Formats: sequence, structure tokens, C-alpha cells
Amino acid sequence: MGAISTGTAVAIMAASTAASAGLAIMSAKSAAQGPKLEAELAGRQAQREKEIGELQASQEREANKRVQGTQRALLATSGGDPGTGSALLVQEELAEEGEFNAQVIENNAAARANTFEADRVLQQARSKQIAQSGFFRAGSTLLSGASGIASTLAPRPA
Repeated sequence: MGAISTGTAVAIMAASTAASAGLAIMSAKSAAQGPKLEAELAGRQAQREKEIGELQASQEREANKRVQGTQRALLATSGGDPGTGSALLVQEELAEEGEFNAQVIENNAAARANTFEADRVLQQARSKQIAQSGFFRAGSTLLSGASGIASTLAPRPA
């Protein structure tokens, strides 16, 4: 068996370099899928938190209406006028407190949703960064391969 020719060595080096560069890109694309899926999940969870908050706030408002109705009925059965005086002030205060509680529920849900939304944005950026790193590794591999080929083809001092 004889030594391989320079042309054959260059062809092997070029093929190896191209394969390594392609592998770097494919590997990065695969690795970027994890954060991409996590970003999608975080976006869905943010939407879910918003919907839960809206539902809970609606339920709170309905419960407050029932309490107000019960309070008016109790006042009416005891002979008081629920539309005047301190009874009216208590009802107004109860209504304001109930609305405040509903808004607190909405605000808390929005805060949870914002946390998931921030995670979504972070995971998207992470996915892009991983994909870009694959292109940088591929570029580095191509440059190293080209340098090796150039040194193989460079004339040797006699």
C-alpha cells in the first residue's frame, strides 16, 4: 500500500470539514428545539393564567352580588330601608370592597401571566442563541478545514 496523493488528502479533508460543519449546524438546530418548545409552553401558560384570572374575578363579582342581595333582604326583613342612611353607605362600601377584591384577583393573574410571558421571551432568545452558536461552530470548522487544506497544498521548502 502506498501513500495517498495530495489531491486525495485534500478531498478527504474537504469532505470531513463539510461533514463536521453540517453536523454542527444540525446539532445546534436540534438543541434549540428544547427552549423553543419551552417558550411555546410558557406562552400557553401565560394565556391560561389570564383566563383563570378573568374567571376568578367574575366569580368574585358574582359572589359579591349575592352577598349584597342577602344583605338587602336581611335589612328589609328587619324593617330597615336598604336604600337610605347607614344601610346605603354599608352597601356602597361592600360593593367597593368586592370590586377591589375582583381587581386584586385580576392583577395577581396578570402578574403570573407576565412571569410566564417573560420566560417565553427568554426561552425564545435562548433558542436563537443556540441556533446561532451552531453557525459559528460551523464557520470555525470551515475555517480550520480551509487552513489545513492550505497548509497541505503549500509548497514545502526544499
